[in-house]
Amino acid sequence: MKNIEELNYYEILKIPANSSSFEIKRAYQDALSIYNQDSLVTYSLFSNEERDNILKTVKEAYSTLIDINKKAAYDTILLDSGQIEVSMTSIQNQRKPPHAHTCNMTDSDNFDERARKKSRKKKIETLSNQVLSKDLISGDDLKKMRKAAGIELSEINALTKISASVLRSMEENRIESLPPNLYLKNFLRHYAKMLQIDPQKVIDGYLKNISLAQKK
Repeated sequence: MKNIEELNYYEILKIPANSSSFEIKRAYQDALSIYNQDSLVTYSLFSNEERDNILKTVKEAYSTLIDINKKAAYDTILLDSGQIEVSMTSIQNQRKPPHAHTCNMTDSDNFDERARKKSRKKKIETLSNQVLSKDLISGDDLKKMRKAAGIELSEINALTKISASVLRSMEENRIESLPPNLYLKNFLRHYAKMLQIDPQKVIDGYLKNISLAQKK
């Protein structure tokens, strides 16, 4: 049996990769009830520290899969590693939640939410286009795009398994702390996929930038 650290987020929530948002929410609530401190099912199985770590991982899984952009980036990573198939990433035959569970959101609320998402998407696209059009890409450029997308370093660490110290070195242009280019290219590729931007442009621009910095 795998440890929870070895499971992907779909396995943690015990759902298929093409689950609907309703199914993700329901699985999340089920997981919370199982691993909650008041749960009789797992009361004697875990220490408080182990339970806290499990709940933290469950919450990370939920926050990633319920966000369309984060889920798409995560699915890309799973596809690259062969953990899921392309056919499983498209949501098919979504089951609608029962009427009793539907959210009573007004037309105005829906419009405001759509407007906010559209504005945020436009902001991210504009920033990405500006950065990717440059010949040199710095760690600060990567950080700005990550923050604009609302992605935390801890999320990239959890999804890509790139250490937090390496991620910080990448964003802070700490050349002396960066891994060899062979590994750095792969890290940059995964980083770019998390942000849903062109990996090759990021790799080329970033490596060129640090190459020039090393010559100074």
